[in-house]
This record gives sequence, structure tokens and C-alpha cells, in this order.
Amino acid sequence: MFLAGVAAGAFAEAQQQPAPGPRQDLTKLTLEELANVEIVSVQKRPEMLKDTPAAVTVITSEEIGGASATSIPALLRRVAGVHVARLNSSQWAIGIRGFTNGATRAQLALADGRSLYTPLFAGTYWDVQNVFLEDVDRIEVVRGPGGTLWGANAVTGVINIITKRAADTHGGYAVAGAGNVERGFGRARFGGSLSEKTDYRVYGMYFDRDPEAHDDGSDYDAWRIGQGGFRIDTARSPSETLTFQGDIYTGRAGRRGTFASFTAPFARTVEDDARLSGGNLRSRWDRSLSSEKVISIQGYYDRTNRTEANFSEARDTLDLDGQYRFRLSGRQEVAFGLGYRISDGRTKTIPTLGFVPSDKTDNLFNAFVEDTIRLVPDRLTLTLGTKVERNDYSGFEFQPSSRLSFSWSPRHGVWGAVTRPVRTPSRFDRDLVLNISASPTAPTFARLLGTDTFETERSLVFEAGYRGRLSRHVSVDLAGFHNRYPNLVSYEAAPRFQETGRTIIPLRTANGTEGTVSGVEVAADVRPSDHFLLRAAYSYLNMKLAPRPGSTDTGSSGAEDTSPRHQIALTTSVSLPANVSLDAGFRWVARLPTQVVHEYAELDARVTWRPLQRLDLAFAGENLLHSNHVEFGVGALGGRGTSFVRIRRSVYVQAGLRW
Repeated sequence: MFLAGVAAGAFAEAQQQPAPGPRQDLTKLTLEELANVEIVSVQKRPEMLKDTPAAVTVITSEEIGGASATSIPALLRRVAGVHVARLNSSQWAIGIRGFTNGATRAQLALADGRSLYTPLFAGTYWDVQNVFLEDVDRIEVVRGPGGTLWGANAVTGVINIITKRAADTHGGYAVAGAGNVERGFGRARFGGSLSEKTDYRVYGMYFDRDPEAHDDGSDYDAWRIGQGGFRIDTARSPSETLTFQGDIYTGRAGRRGTFASFTAPFARTVEDDARLSGGNLRSRWDRSLSSEKVISIQGYYDRTNRTEANFSEARDTLDLDGQYRFRLSGRQEVAFGLGYRISDGRTKTIPTLGFVPSDKTDNLFNAFVEDTIRLVPDRLTLTLGTKVERNDYSGFEFQPSSRLSFSWSPRHGVWGAVTRPVRTPSRFDRDLVLNISASPTAPTFARLLGTDTFETERSLVFEAGYRGRLSRHVSVDLAGFHNRYPNLVSYEAAPRFQETGRTIIPLRTANGTEGTVSGVEVAADVRPSDHFLLRAAYSYLNMKLAPRPGSTDTGSSGAEDTSPRHQIALTTSVSLPANVSLDAGFRWVARLPTQVVHEYAELDARVTWRPLQRLDLAFAGENLLHSNHVEFGVGALGGRGTSFVRIRRSVYVQAGLRW
């Protein structure tokens, strides 16, 4: 049902260590410390957020520890320029600078540098991207293209989940909780030292989540997953480190799907559990050859299994990547890298849905080079780079980028960038054969057909921004962008024909949609006192999509109304007496006309009390302003259903113990 939904949606639119202390209070971080957070997602090297020539938001471990959110997508709601809509209990539609959809296409998600992208439909399965939240060091969200370093399909943004080092998670931690929607959850982790140079941690977690509310009273979308994993970090010398980590999971997620049948009734709705399982292993080696030369090599293996009522896939992915960075002079730093990925997918489907061929192995070769030139030290920096890829669908792809940043004081700076990111074809674009019933009582079908002529979606992106600390109490981050898209996906009608008693209306994938996307994003941190922090975000989006001359597709341009024109997010962290803290998040989302979703406002909040140094008690709630509300007007990842999924108010209690 996942793939049928994606298609319909696109078509319709052990050494004991001292116990760790409690999480660091976010209100204790100064605005300067928040600006000096170290990130790696923009240029694949450590740099201060304030010096980064890109639109970046960092969700810190302090924010994660205080939030009521129980998933990564829910945390992303606080980021300017990111639209997150919950589809049902286990699935989300996510858009960065537009193009919100359940497949989350054209955006790249990473976990510790491991790509979460699948070449099946050029998106991410967010329902299996669950992490031990207390072990997340930060989430870096790049709003805008990141293809020069990360590769094709990082068109609208990059989401990079970075976990803590094993040395930072010594001791034990366990948390358990339950609520009206979060039926029950628990997770535990223990870390320590295997030797003087080697640290480790192991963890296990489980959650069981209730269905959301449905207009027709159905309760099909319960969600439960068990997961475990480990991480080992070895400092073989002061200049050499080795990391080895892995995860394994299994679970079920309820699904409802309406799909075609070649026998009456020709449209059938099925409710069933999707069976989800998989795992990954990752290793990374870093070596400083000198103070000016660094080499890094990473490899990972990823296995996913997914079985739904009308579709199943098993996929194995192996990725190898190397990077070398060196200084040519005191003002110039060069980095280049090489990589190779092989991903083998095997699918099984019902007769009205298929991929031709059913099994396929994708190969991806890539190389990048980037030159950072400090034209005026500590003032003016120019970064030039490009990524070159060779894939099995469109051959060679080039993604050049130029970025310029200027700081006229340590507290103020501006930046600008011009980039050319691309989204390469996926199996969905080239190999799909999907029949959609046009009538439950007549054998008439729209047939969505992938084609070999579908080209890489190109874009040209212009960005500019400003970061500054206006005073000791206020800092501001502004970004504006203008994206040109000359050849987005469309579905072109061909003459209908008869096939063994059936009427077939062909719809072939093409590049018949064009348009522009422009917008402004504003983020501000305000600290009126030492115990209070307010973080505000506003985004404005203007999408204009239209059929190209000669295109017969008028539906794909409707994607311009699947993302809100305006969004506001306000989050607060307050330290109160008696070891009590309050974290709250308010959001307002403008209407989505093509989704028949009205504007709405919601509030999330969490109160934490620490009666003992090692014990935290929390009461949290999400969507507190309404008993339920609609966030997206289509069924899970797909076409419009017969009823809306209404996201419920959720409250839960939890206890956390450290030792």
C-alpha cells in the first residue's frame, strides 16, 4: 500500500563509570554558545554555525531532551522552512521549502552520515527511522541544496541526525512511560569503557502507539517497533579514531490502502499491518596525517524488509566513501572524495502493481571536490565545488556550487550561494506499472507508466542570508531563496485502448511541469533572563508551478498548494524553582487548499521535575489545543481517501533513571 499511495499522491498531486548527570539546561546556554554550535552537514567538516554560508538550523540535545516529541519528524516542526504533517500514526509528509509529500522526495536524510534514501521512490521510509533520543547529539537541518557534497536528491534540504560519542554516554539510563496515544514505551542504554582507549554503549527500545482518529471510526493504524543497537569508539592515537556501530529493528505499522483489481469489485480497500524489519552496520576511520591533512573513510551496510498488502521489498545496500582534506596555504583548504554505492532491491506485488523488472541492482559512483578560499582572513570566504555522479538511470550528473560569506564583525555576517542540484530518476519514475481503478463497477483503469525517457529533474537555486547577534539578549537568522525548476515530473495522457475486456487510460511519466519557488525564513533567539529562552521561526513560501508547453498534465502543478504559504513556530524553555523545567512549542500552519486542510494552531508542552539527582519525572502533551485535527488531506502517502485521518491529542507521563 505504501507504493500505491506514493503513486496516487504524485498523480493527484562493562567497566562501571560514574553516573552521568542530567541533561544540560537549554536556558543556561548563552546566545553566543548557541551560535557557536559546531556542525558538519554543509561542508563535511567541522565549522561554527555562525560562519556557515548556508541556511542551517541545529536542534540541540538540550532541545531534544526537553521536547514532548517522541520522533524525529515531530522535532522538525520547530525549524523554519520545514513543513511536517502527520498522515497517520506512523507516517509523515515532510517538505523543505515546498513540495510536501509522504515520500519526502528531493530531500536527503542521514543518520551519522549513513544515507536513509531509497532508490525505489527517491525518498525516505520515516516509519523505521527511530532513534534513542537521549543519545542524539544534534539534528542538523540544511534548508536548501546540499548536492555538491552529499549528492543527487539533496535538492531542497538535508536532515542529518548525529548521535553522541560512546565516551559521552557512560553509565546507565532507562526511561518508561505511557499515555492515551503512546500506549507504552521504554528504552534503556548502558555505556562504559572496554579499555583505556575504547568506549562502548548498547541500547534497546520498544514503543506501542495507538491509532489516530478516523472519520469512519476505523482503527487500523496502530504502530509498534522494537529496536536495539550498539556503538564502539576507539581512539587508537591522539590523531586516529575508529567507530563501529549498528542497529536492528522489527515491528508492525497499520495501513489502509485502496488499490485496483482486475476482477470485480475493481477497487478494493484493505486494512492490514505492514511488517517492517531491518538493520545496519557502519564503520568510520578518521586519521589526521598532520595539522593540515585529514583523511576519512566510511563504509556501511543497510538491510530493509517491508511487506504490505499489495507490495513487498527486500533491499540490501553497501556504501563506501572516502574523503581527503588538506591546506594549500594558510588561506586555502581543499577537499575531495570518492564513493561507490550498490543497492539491490527485490520486489513482489499484486497483478495491478509492478516494477519491470521486479528485481534490480543500482550502482552509483561519485566524486567531489571543494575549494575554500579565505580571500580576507576572518572576513571574506569563497567556496567553490562540484559533485560528479554516474548512476544507472541518467548517466553522469554534475552539481556545481559557489558560496560567498562576509563578516564585518564577529557578531554579524552575510552569505550568498548559487547552486545547481538535481533529482535523478528512481525506479518509480522509470520502471513502475500501476493500475488505478477509475470505477469500482466498471473495468476502466488509469495506468501509470514509468518511462525510460524520464530525465533528471534539474534546478537552479539562488540563496542569501544574514546572521547576527543584535544584543546580548537577541540573535537573528534570515534567509531568502529563489529556485527555478524547468522540468519537474508530470503524467502525460496517451490514447486509451482496450486490453482483454478492460479499458486502459495510459499516463506516462515525463518532465512536463515547470515553475519557481521563492521564500523567506526568519529565526530568532530571545533570552530576556538567565532562566528563559524563546526561539521563534517564521517562513513564507511562494510556489508557482504550471504545465510546460505541450504538456497535457494539469494535476502535477497542484503540488504548489501542498505546502503552507505561512508558518510560525514558537518554542520556549523555562527553568523554574524546585528543579522544575517547562518546555513548550506553539505552531501555526496556514491552509493547504488542494489538501482541503484549513489553517490550524497547536501546542505541545512538557513539564519535567527532578526530585532526585538521578531521577526525572515528566508530564507531556502534544496537540493540546484540539481533541483532534487534520494535518494532510490525503490517505497515507497517497490519493484522497473516503475519510480524513485526524491527529489526536496525546498526553503521557514518563520516568527516567540514571545510574
